[in-house]
Amino acid sequence: MKKLARLTALLLTGALLLVLTACGAETEQQAKQRLLKEINSYRASIHLDPLKEVEQLSAAEQDLINHFRAAGKTVLPKSEADEALDDWGSATEGWSYYDDFGLELSTGESGEEIRFLSAKVPANTPEGKAELWAALKGSGKFMGEDCKHIGIAVVTIDGQMYWSCCMYN
Repeated sequence: MKKLARLTALLLTGALLLVLTACGAETEQQAKQRLLKEINSYRASIHLDPLKEVEQLSAAEQDLINHFRAAGKTVLPKSEADEALDDWGSATEGWSYYDDFGLELSTGESGEEIRFLSAKVPANTPEGKAELWAALKGSGKFMGEDCKHIGIAVVTIDGQMYWSCCMYN
């Protein structure tokens, strides 16, 4: 009975995604490409070279935030998230790390350290673009002249898309 319920849930989820995609809803891949385009537009506006997406780095970033997807939540205990970060570290070995965006470390209400996804994908509207540019500028993390490469990923949790990225020299 549990298998049937699980199969039904998966089929309904797939059907919903198909309907949303057919209705013009943005996919994670489309959101990722839009975010990268906007990051590079922002960098051009401050006279910096664009960031080149490196597939290996984006795959590592996607694997990292997929741990949040698997848990079905945007907040994980630091110990659990750090296991995923160890895998990320192995996958990005040899790359010179510059800075990251969208994955934060904090202390939760219970005093326990947590990692959480902090960057929601803004709507694909002029208002969403302004919100994104404000976040990029406010973070100060996309202004490094030596920064040349990026790994970027998008994940959907409870119907909301989140993104994270890591920049490299």
